[in-house]
Amino acid sequence: MAKKKHKVLCIQPIHDVGMKILRSRDDIELVIPEGIEPQHWEKHLADTEMMLIRTTKVPRWVIEKAPNLKLISRHGVGCDNIDVEAATEHGITVATVGEANAPSVVEHTVAMMLSLAKRLPDVDKAMRNGAFFDKLKLDAMDVAGATVLVIGLGRIGSRLVPVLNALRMNVIGVDPALTSAQITATGAEACTDFHAALPRADFVTVHMPLQTDTRHLIGARELALMKPTAYLINCARGGIVDEAALLTALDSRQIKGAGVDVMVTEPPTLDDPLLKSDRLILSTHSAASTLEGTKRMATNAAQNILDQIDGRLPLSHVFNPDVLKKKR
Repeated sequence: MAKKKHKVLCIQPIHDVGMKILRSRDDIELVIPEGIEPQHWEKHLADTEMMLIRTTKVPRWVIEKAPNLKLISRHGVGCDNIDVEAATEHGITVATVGEANAPSVVEHTVAMMLSLAKRLPDVDKAMRNGAFFDKLKLDAMDVAGATVLVIGLGRIGSRLVPVLNALRMNVIGVDPALTSAQITATGAEACTDFHAALPRADFVTVHMPLQTDTRHLIGARELALMKPTAYLINCARGGIVDEAALLTALDSRQIKGAGVDVMVTEPPTLDDPLLKSDRLILSTHSAASTLEGTKRMATNAAQNILDQIDGRLPLSHVFNPDVLKKKR
């Protein structure tokens, strides 16, 4: 008897290490559409059991057209491009890559921090423009002894704290999901209300998912509480920081600068005012996009598919654990 084939829809190709994992099984029927738009893959939804996606949106209507769908494996950790509520209602597990991208994002966050502190974009510009002695007025700083407020101590924030400690920075940690003792165990000073810590911080960095209670977590009120010499870092998700409020704070020199890897609209339009601010370092939502990070994410996203088939999907990769209650 022929072995049952599990249909897997891989909407956007991933690194070869992940594709090899998917192709290693003879019980998988792998479908790779020509494009990411629904017209290229909608016809496959009726009998698809598992989807592997990157940035493709998976709204409710897609879920409702896939009656056999059991798993959506996300090549990343943020799931704001998936209607997770609809998936949970239909008993579909949404899985992420766990800690695969955490080391890369930690390094990118530190790179942003050091680039801002050392004024690297300005120094580079001065050197190229023959303004060698502008270095005397660029107001660079050492990070040793500076205070960092880390908001969110999950996979990334908890890894970031010891790195900052190694740079001899003073770290304050905030995470409503953790007790004070758990925060202290990461190496950070525990704080229950990040607003109280904002006036103390030389750097504020956010590391949490975008959801209803974190949208515009950093807005005009929060920026007004920061030091005029402080920097803000967002390598988490666009929307956690109110972009209009950030631009106002930068233009009015309410804060000294910012490093932003993520924006509400990606890619942004070329006339987006944030792109014109010289007090801001921007990157293209690329914190996790190192070769090593990409390989780890591809490996875990593909392995999620195999683990789903074999009934051993790690609970730590399940984004919507409530779905497990529906399956009991």
